[in-house]
Amino acid sequence: MRILNIILLHFQQVFHHRLRSFVWFCIPLMNNLTLILFWAGSLKDSPAGGVWTLTTAATYYVLLTIAGSLLTSHIEEDVAVYDIQYGDLTRYLTKPFPYFWIKFIEEIPYRILQGFYGLVILLFVAVFFRGFISLTGSPVILVLTGITIILAYFLSFTMKMNWGLSAFWFKDSRGFFELLTIVVIVFSGGIVPLYLLPSFVRTISYFLPFSYMAYFPIIGLQGQLQAWELVRIILIQSLWLGTFIFLNRFMWNRGIKQFTAFGQ
Repeated sequence: MRILNIILLHFQQVFHHRLRSFVWFCIPLMNNLTLILFWAGSLKDSPAGGVWTLTTAATYYVLLTIAGSLLTSHIEEDVAVYDIQYGDLTRYLTKPFPYFWIKFIEEIPYRILQGFYGLVILLFVAVFFRGFISLTGSPVILVLTGITIILAYFLSFTMKMNWGLSAFWFKDSRGFFELLTIVVIVFSGGIVPLYLLPSFVRTISYFLPFSYMAYFPIIGLQGQLQAWELVRIILIQSLWLGTFIFLNRFMWNRGIKQFTAFGQ
């Protein structure tokens, strides 16, 4: 009950800046709408029975927008700049909760609000543009995909927390974050689905953790994965999550020993 009250308090702060959250949501939305328009022109004369059709493309980029708003954490700069470099970390060290879970709770309201914006867009497209959205109807696939979605968020959050903790050793991390963001976009299917990329790039993408944070949950919802494939993806997600958690504990235990802050 106490944790729920803390989440509700953070919701008040998020709603105080709801217009800012909406603008953040609109930026990737406009980018993905541009890609849908591009594919609408490119696929106009393509065979209707192809793997990559206008319906598939529209569904993919709408779901990509939702995944970006609901599953992609943006905690790294808050941790690196405000908590570590500006010294705000000191106020968390005196609280009775682990720092990791405090930041996790702080991030939840932002993801819920922006995820709500994404669901509104999905319903709008499904109602007013019938035939543009195609989702799986299999209960088993939906349940397994739901598990991949939960694990995808934990993967994204833990990875971004580790990025933020790198500020214990790097004085200016923003360039590093921007470079990693580009890598994540490319290898997570943020431009085009991975199965449209060259085979060697696709192989690299499947090895890296980024595709398991958005791409596989998306194509799972589209019905492009079998149940056994989703089980394999869940196992890989669990392996990467365990790796990220180990790195998080290692970086925190090493970094906090050299953290210093000054104040008046």
